[in-house]
Amino acid sequence: MKGIRIELLGIGIILLGIALSTNNFWAYTLGVVGFGIISMGCFWKEKNN
Repeated sequence: MKGIRIELLGIGIILLGIALSTNNFWAYTLGVVGFGIISMGCFWKEKNN
């Protein structure tokens, strides 16, 4: 599961770079929000029942 999280974090970084390279306010905002959601999901601790 850890490999999948690192892969998703890498994809999030790539998409954030694409969003920040555009000249659009909404791309900046949604890129940062999306990266924040991906980061929180990667570092969220799962409950083992």
